[in-house]
Amino acid sequence: MHNKLIIIWLISALLSFLIAPEQGVSKIFFPFAAVTILVFTFSYVRLRYAEYLLFFSISFASLFGFTQTLTGSHAESSNVILYGLSFYTASIAYLFANNSLNTSSLWSISNPLLLSTGPIALFYKSISYKKSKERFKYYIPFVIIGIFMFKVVASPLTEYFFLLEKTDIVSSLLFAVIFELFIYMNFCGLSLLIYGIFGVLGYRIPLNFKQPFSSANLVEFWRGWHRSLSEVLKILFYKPLRGKFPLFVALMGVYLASAMWHGVTFNFLAWGVFNAIFFWLTIQFLKRKFNKLAFVLMPFTIVIGRMIFADSDTDRLIQKLSFDFTNFDAMSSILNTPIHSLISLLLGLAIVFIEISFRNARVMQKRNYKYLRTPKMLALLCCIGLLFISNLGVDYAVYGQR
Repeated sequence: MHNKLIIIWLISALLSFLIAPEQGVSKIFFPFAAVTILVFTFSYVRLRYAEYLLFFSISFASLFGFTQTLTGSHAESSNVILYGLSFYTASIAYLFANNSLNTSSLWSISNPLLLSTGPIALFYKSISYKKSKERFKYYIPFVIIGIFMFKVVASPLTEYFFLLEKTDIVSSLLFAVIFELFIYMNFCGLSLLIYGIFGVLGYRIPLNFKQPFSSANLVEFWRGWHRSLSEVLKILFYKPLRGKFPLFVALMGVYLASAMWHGVTFNFLAWGVFNAIFFWLTIQFLKRKFNKLAFVLMPFTIVIGRMIFADSDTDRLIQKLSFDFTNFDAMSSILNTPIHSLISLLLGLAIVFIEISFRNARVMQKRNYKYLRTPKMLALLCCIGLLFISNLGVDYAVYGQR
């Protein structure tokens, strides 16, 4: 088992270098050295509250300017020594809190592919007992879907990033919708790609997204979005806080912790408070059987939340939140973007529309993208990909920058 983990690590290092050679080997070996020190230290030393010190280490790095904040815009950190810090410290904190951290965890936590894109390495289970043909048949569709989402849909959407600078409410909301699509297609696409690669190689890792837009309310949405981080937040914050405080306080603690993990800025503080309030409201609606109201509340919270999340310029964000309805020209600007970007926008909207509209269909029940993994859909995605794949936009991992 130990030797297999090392082999997978070496294969991942090679793939990581081939995918992004400009990053250099330093972004493979610096994190490995840091993880080695932390894993061996905390495997043998039981330090009180060590999991919180580890989890918030990225917050301190962000506060003092050593790393970039994770707004989702392209902001590659030049500090190679801290590359992957947010992912590997969260992984170690989770395993430490669960008393499952050991020296063999080193090879899964420091895996170069996981550190560049996620998910957080909560578990790393061997499925090598399954035949190679069986693994290939099941996991290759995830690779195809991941490439389609990331390259065909997400990358061209970066052509719309100029909308971030506009402060009227129409342009701000349009950008929030497009940016939500971009984050989903980019992060989910890469997560599915990595999930498929590891499956083919004989290991099961967390499925980081489970069709979040197939949700009927905000609670379900967050259960399907960045699931590895959600599990870390649940173990480190929600359970301890819920045992001592009312639900509202526990939720506020969870979202503020999540906000600080993304970056210590005003917009993330506002994002955390906003989401905690509306998550709590959703629970109250569901308790009173106001299911339709909870469903309507979900897109409102997602879009406004993304508008807050995306803009780290405090003055500009406050202008947006003043809901100015004048001087907007976003639609004409969108229509003047390259045709590939418009097609990508339509493709992204179509995928989300399918997830929402057919969420109760049988093929959607497990929320593992089975509707995209059927032979006909895979053939369609390949055909569309061949027709519309381009070098338009910027390729980068939105959660793999630090």
